[in-house]
Amino acid sequence: MLYGVGIGLTREHLTLEAIKVIEKVDEVIVPGKMAYEIVKDIREPRVVEFPMGKSEEVVKNLAKEIARRANEEIAFCCIGDPVFYSTFRHLVEELRRIKLDAEIMIVPGISSISAAMALTETFISNSAIISTPNFDEAEVAVILKVKNPMDVERKLRDMGFREFFLLERMFMDGEVFYDEMPEKSSYFSVLVARR
Repeated sequence: MLYGVGIGLTREHLTLEAIKVIEKVDEVIVPGKMAYEIVKDIREPRVVEFPMGKSEEVVKNLAKEIARRANEEIAFCCIGDPVFYSTFRHLVEELRRIKLDAEIMIVPGISSISAAMALTETFISNSAIISTPNFDEAEVAVILKVKNPMDVERKLRDMGFREFFLLERMFMDGEVFYDEMPEKSSYFSVLVARR
């Protein structure tokens, strides 16, 4: 099992779930000094550097190693959150090329996005855009509070999105995961769309 563990931006950002995974796995891998400093007091990690221009080779070699060690639990600890602009994505893609049925679990962390919003006392209560400067080319759309998922899906299809997932009541009683949109959903819903 490969865990992608979000470790936030400081030691204080570590979640209880992240600490639990770091303590229990067979090996902890970090992608550099900043991640090492956050994790080192819980567990001595192995540092794997991803140098500019050579990171693709490093990812391929690490994915091959993890595929060979399929019976072990390995945590790859990421600064911030593993799903936001992370090396972990490339590792997962390469691992799945080698071993399609590789077990992967993502442990979310405090992202730079959340930290920046907190530090600037910026609250989102309506709509927001979170993107790189190429926001017209967004690969992913995340829509909150989707009461009419079929309507939202139609609008996103017109924008070029093709894959849709609805998570309703995450971590609550009655949690449901849809890959085909229902007509209605609760206030506690998140729709993820990919191009």
